[in-house]
Amino acid sequence: MAKSLMIVAWFLAPAIPAALYAASVGGFPDAYSVSVALGAYAYALLAAQPALAARPAFIVKAIGAKGGSTLHGIVPIVALGMAVAHRTLKLSLGFDDETVQATIGAASFWILAAASVAAVLLLAAFGGAIGKALKPLRAWAAERLGLGYKAARTAHGLAALAVVALFVHLSLASSSDLSFNPAGPAWLAAWTLLSLGIFARSRVTARRARKASA
Repeated sequence: MAKSLMIVAWFLAPAIPAALYAASVGGFPDAYSVSVALGAYAYALLAAQPALAARPAFIVKAIGAKGGSTLHGIVPIVALGMAVAHRTLKLSLGFDDETVQATIGAASFWILAAASVAAVLLLAAFGGAIGKALKPLRAWAAERLGLGYKAARTAHGLAALAVVALFVHLSLASSSDLSFNPAGPAWLAAWTLLSLGIFARSRVTARRARKASA
């Protein structure tokens, strides 16, 4: 029960900023509001990834370390799908895809997509038939392309920078204007800082533990 509640809560929390952003531009069900909501929801999911990667105690207790890793792998797929829908709707409404804001968003999307693919192919711990199928692919990537665990971790690190760029992308949006949508940007900023804080704390704790055991 606790496991199901945690997963539901994890995917419901981003609905809060999505609703705030949609309401700030007129609410549903017009295409523009849907696009704005999708963008805010996708960002909120991605911004929580550092916290999920840190495996905080409340996550491990609720869904286990393996469950946390699985959720960490699923979330980017969901978020990137929403990002595609967000961009498609914006373009269908005639928005310019060559502005600074749009360029930052597109570049961040492709970096995140590449990092997600690299993580799945080179980092994810699969068992059974999937694990066996990926083994020769990983060996080929390491031998021919020089892509191994270390390269995948570097790509993973770039994904964190892409999330920061996405925050800039979101901040430049007209829907983030604090004069008529103060709650939306404030919620996402606090959410992002909380996630990064959890991640930073886990890294400091791990570093201290390594020094203590050395």
